[in-house]
Amino acid sequence: MSRKLLDKNFCVLPWTGFQLEPNGIVKNCIIAEDTIGNIHQNSIENILQSKKNLEIKTQMLNKEFPSNCKGCYFQEENRAKSFESISSRLYYAKELGPHISNNLLDDKNNFDLSHVDLRWNNKCNQACVYCNSDYSSKWAQELNIKQKFEKKNVEKVKQYVFKNIKKLKNIYLAGGEPLLMNNNKEFLELLLKQNPDIHLRVNTNLSSTGTGVFQLLCQFKNVHWTISVESIEEEYEYIRYHASWNGFLRNLKYIQTLNHRISFNMLHFILNYKSIFDCVDLLQKAGFHNNSFIIGPLYGPLFLNIKHLPQKILNEVINILKTKINEKPGFYLQNSLENVLKYLTEPNFYANIELVHNRIKKMDERRNLDSRKIFPKLYEEVLK
Repeated sequence: MSRKLLDKNFCVLPWTGFQLEPNGIVKNCIIAEDTIGNIHQNSIENILQSKKNLEIKTQMLNKEFPSNCKGCYFQEENRAKSFESISSRLYYAKELGPHISNNLLDDKNNFDLSHVDLRWNNKCNQACVYCNSDYSSKWAQELNIKQKFEKKNVEKVKQYVFKNIKKLKNIYLAGGEPLLMNNNKEFLELLLKQNPDIHLRVNTNLSSTGTGVFQLLCQFKNVHWTISVESIEEEYEYIRYHASWNGFLRNLKYIQTLNHRISFNMLHFILNYKSIFDCVDLLQKAGFHNNSFIIGPLYGPLFLNIKHLPQKILNEVINILKTKINEKPGFYLQNSLENVLKYLTEPNFYANIELVHNRIKKMDERRNLDSRKIFPKLYEEVLK
């Protein structure tokens, strides 16, 4: 592994990979501050050799800290304020570092594809309360937003990735909902033939198993399922509008029979301020290790922020967190609980219960739902 990866400013991704957003934006990674291009304005090959990407590489070679990468730098310097247990920079140094040539990182003009983070479009079968039309076609449909994705340019990216398929070491599939995307079906079929030992990560709601993508993923050895879930039963189905709780449990039970890694990405906000703990308890009883849970606060949309809760109720949540932390669960779960507690005890938030009530009411009317029946405690304690 190149010694450059031991430097605190250095990241392998500008030399080895990219992230594609549904709207065509290309970034070095999910938490990069800025874009390096857009496939609807330039080819992926030109983007990866663009002035922006070369500037980032030059700064790293000069032992500087590019502003584009400050998310990772902040995370590593402020572990107590970070909701992820490891930064993207360190994760990909570990995943990709052993596989790259020693001199790849010596020159800003070098590039050798070994990682892709692909979000081909916004196709999704759920309209989660905190999501939007950029990442959910169901949201776009609900709001009557007409969207057009330029397939020709996406096809060019697909051909570029497919051409380099044997070089790939690490793939991240997200969306939208990646289990619904035909491009992923074609991609995985090719991978099974040409690169079956690839390390695959998929960020999914685990609700759709009839497109062939799910069945293909189940055939790989090295799969890490990152599953989005925040609550249980009726609350789950309200939060993840169009979802089925029983269907989720059925699919989860099936992938438990595979020798795959499973993690849960869980957002903590005003609708699941207590039920998120019921969700964790249920999954623990189903056999999932405390290293399977990554919990973080939802920052936006603002009306769902948990800090809108009255201080009395917020203190109850804080006490629950303290009790669970004192049980010393360890691993990612401990880290998550401690960081959420820190967030809840930070000052300077303007609570506006009227905003919460009005926005939920509008959503209920649009979706013909009754949040009062689904969240009786919320209305009893908060939205009186």
